[in-house]
Amino acid sequence: MVDYHTHTSLCGHATGTVEEYIESALSRGLSEIGFSDHAPMPEEHREGFTMSAGDVEGYISAIEEQKKRYEGKIAVRLGFEVDYPLLSSFEERYFSDPRIDYLIGSCHFIDGWPFDHPDYIDGYRGRDINDIYSRYYSEMESLAGSGLFNIAGHFDIIKKFGYRADRDFMPAVEKIARIMAANDVAAEINTAGMAHPAAEVYPSDAILDVFFRCNVPVTLGSDAHAPERIARLFTEAIEKIRRAGYRTISGFLKRKRYDIPL
Repeated sequence: MVDYHTHTSLCGHATGTVEEYIESALSRGLSEIGFSDHAPMPEEHREGFTMSAGDVEGYISAIEEQKKRYEGKIAVRLGFEVDYPLLSSFEERYFSDPRIDYLIGSCHFIDGWPFDHPDYIDGYRGRDINDIYSRYYSEMESLAGSGLFNIAGHFDIIKKFGYRADRDFMPAVEKIARIMAANDVAAEINTAGMAHPAAEVYPSDAILDVFFRCNVPVTLGSDAHAPERIARLFTEAIEKIRRAGYRTISGFLKRKRYDIPL
């Protein structure tokens, strides 16, 4: 099994060393662990959110070192979680860097508002919830068709704090799913939503059913910000994946996707 969504202390809101994450993955019987720390954002947004631009090469070197150290014990993959719409602080050359195994594209901002950050939850007040969802899924549609990413991160994270649209967005979801399938973009089954007011995995069961019907590949991610959270609630996640009809999940190496039997 794999966990492709993990972070390091470089982002400013996670704890633990790279080695501790890998050892945790080994103790949980994983065959692969992918590091996907937050790619740098501009200075005015960066503090407590992401690594700095000057940290990127050190991060890559640290993961590459552990790849060699743990060869034959566990596959260590190098990735980044990149904010979309793109910010100029992550250099364009990294999108074709042969050292990188995968890139997760995630939307955390709507017009500069970090909608999934608890310090900014008041931003939901005074905004129309259906408009928020519409704007969010519009960004996800653009992300899916950008050709930049291997994985779409926490697909319906807009529900994180329990604010639910009262309009049916499944047609928008299906449109995005077909774009993802056409571009071989995987959806991560991200278990972090269980720890928040949404109280369910990202994506919902209904969205996962749409993904299966539209031939969208899937992978697994805990969104771990501490070593002990590696593979958190994966038993439940795998049950959901199987129930939807999937019999494989996706792994990545040098930006190429491959199937792993469940």
